[in-house]
Parts: sequence; C-alpha cells; structure tokens
Amino acid sequence: MRGLCGSFVSILYLLSAASAAPAKIGEKSFKIHRRAIGSPKARNGVAELSKAYRKYGWKVPEGLSNKVQIPQNISTKHAGGEGTVKTTPEEGDVSFLSPVTVGGQTLMMDFDTGSSDLWVFNSHLQPQVTQGHSVYDPSKSSSFKPMEGASWKIHYGDSSAAEGIVGTDTVNIGGAEVQGQAVELATQVTDSFTDDVSSDGLLGLGFGSINTVRPQKQKTFFENVLPSLDKPVFTANLKHHTVGSYEFGRIDATQFKGPLAYAKVDPSQGFWQIDSQSFSVGDNGTKQTNPNAGPAIIDSGTSLILADDAVVRSYWRQVQGAQIATDSGTVTFPCNAQLPDFHVALGPSYMATVPGELMNFSRLGANKCMGGMQSNQGQGLQVYGDVLFKAQFVAFDGGNMAVGFAPHA
Repeated sequence: MRGLCGSFVSILYLLSAASAAPAKIGEKSFKIHRRAIGSPKARNGVAELSKAYRKYGWKVPEGLSNKVQIPQNISTKHAGGEGTVKTTPEEGDVSFLSPVTVGGQTLMMDFDTGSSDLWVFNSHLQPQVTQGHSVYDPSKSSSFKPMEGASWKIHYGDSSAAEGIVGTDTVNIGGAEVQGQAVELATQVTDSFTDDVSSDGLLGLGFGSINTVRPQKQKTFFENVLPSLDKPVFTANLKHHTVGSYEFGRIDATQFKGPLAYAKVDPSQGFWQIDSQSFSVGDNGTKQTNPNAGPAIIDSGTSLILADDAVVRSYWRQVQGAQIATDSGTVTFPCNAQLPDFHVALGPSYMATVPGELMNFSRLGANKCMGGMQSNQGQGLQVYGDVLFKAQFVAFDGGNMAVGFAPHA
C-alpha cells in the first residue's frame, strides 16, 4: 500500500500535510502479523452491510436500518450527562487486529486502506465508553505534544460519529518508528464505535487528502515512514481462516502464486481506486462488460464486496433461491445452495477469482444466508473489501501508483 518513489512523494507535497520524522529502520522493511482477538462468533452480515454504507456516507435503506440498532447517544468525559454505552461487542468473525505502540503504550488496531485517520480510544473518554479497550493515556507519554487548535471528526449519515482533539506522539509498528505522528484522540463517540471492544482504534492507510484533521490535514503513518522503506510498497496477506499479515517495504514472493498483476490507481479521491469493468460467473461463464462500471476502492476496512447492480444481479441470478429484499436491497439465498466462483477484472486485463465459498458471508436463519457481494445502491462507486482480500494477495505500490494482485500461495 505504500510507495516512496517520485510520483508518490510529489503527491504528498501537494497535499501540504504536516510532516513527521521517521526513525531509521535497520533492514528497511517490516512485517506485522495480525492477532486473533476474542472467540469466533456468527458474523452479523446485516450490521456489516450497514457499517459499510455508513462509512462511505451512503443512505442506509430503511428496511436495513430497521434490522440494526442505530446509535444516537454521544458519550464524553467532559460533556454534561453520561449518555448510554453498550458494553457487549457486536457479533462478528474473530477480530484480526494488529499491535501498534503509541507513546510506549500498545494498542490493538484495525488497519484500514479505505480511510486516512489514526484515532484511538484514550483517557479523555468516560470509563464506561472505554470498558474492554486498551486506552492510550497521553499524560503517560513523554513524547506526546498537543496540536493546538486542531480537531477531527468522522460523521456518518445515520448520526453515528466520533470526534476529538489531536496531538503528536511516537508511533511504532513492527519496529518501524515515526516520531511526531499525528494521533487523533476521541473525546466524543457514539456507541457504534464502542460495540467492538476488541479494537482500540483505527490506523488509516488511504491517502492523506481524506484525513479529517482540521485546519490542516495530516499525513498517514505510511506516508511518514516512506523515506525509511526499502521499497515503496506495503502488502496485505489476509487469508481465509488464518491470521495473516501486513508487510511494509518489500514484497514476499513466497506468499502468492505467479506474477503480480497491477492495476493503475487514481488517488484523486484519496482512495486506492482502480478500474473494474468486467466480470464473469462460474467456471464456464461468459465474460460480461459492466456497462456503467463505477471505479473500485480496494478497502481492507470493509467486510463485503459492494458492486454495481448489474454485477450483483448477474451473479445472484445464477444461484437457485437467491432473493433481493425489496425493503433493504439485501441479497439472501438458501444456505445449502451451491455458489459459483466470481471472476472480476482488476485493472485492464487481470481477472481475479473469488471462490464461491467466500460469497457466503453469514447465516441469517435456519436456512437463510447473506451474500458476500451486495449492492452499492447505485452510488457509482464499487468497494472491494475483505471478501476479495481473502482470495487475493494485494500489494499497494505508492511509487508507481498501482495495486498488484495474485492468488494466495
């Protein structure tokens, strides 16, 4: 995901983001193994779909929002009243998180290629809000410095939100260290952000142009550590039913089959965004062109594939008993149905294969399952999340502004 060649560096300067000082790294590459947190639970597909829509500011269909609890209460240590906070984590897969040290304090964080904020649960929040989380306390860090006048806010269309203050501190991931990294401290959050007690924060790996700090956007950890890396890349090796890893500064060819196929990135919207204009269904399916294909974001922070309606309907039409709910748009199918493989173009020529088994995302009832590919509700933007990552090794090349794909080894 990260590059450090000329074209990427020039983009960083154009962003006019504040700079931090990367420390030297011995071998100039580093790997971070994700850790399984908690016990396996049945995934809540409805909640994950709602979360994905909210992340991109898309309206959650009424029939879908009625099936999930929409958070309204903001909890803060300093505001009047305590608000309401749920302490039970939402159902989901085993949480796979990565250790990140901030000011000498270790937090388990989500790595998200679809956003660009580094925010953490911290001591400015009420104890009820942070229950179950490891909490960053800036007063215990000798390297923390407040960023006077700076603030950040993430707000979604269903009234869920997180916001707070900003400081800088030393951030270390797998031995790679950035001094003066912008760290966003939440002072107000809705309960949707506290449901998953296994995660202590989020580390965005998108482009700094979509960082939410004001009045000046801040660079991501990857952008700051770029000058110290051996190669301008980071990779995501997130296999099905295994912990997986992220690696910065090199591409491990033992982790995938065949050569990497690269797709050009358009970073203008702040995402790792590529063209994806054709697809096929099943082993003998005819290659089809998506007539009004929206660009696709390669997003490790989203669980599902959100595709254009033409793609969604063409795929699920091949599954006996599959239905699209009229009130929510959610695709479901009989759990005993045989799901065909899904083949999708990533860039101009490479066709990635997502095995049929990965297209079964979660069980909703005795014999009712939810599809791993859902509609993007006509938003003109496709999002390829963990369902794709489980099928493909992914390399983010900042030097050449490209994303590479290959089947897992």
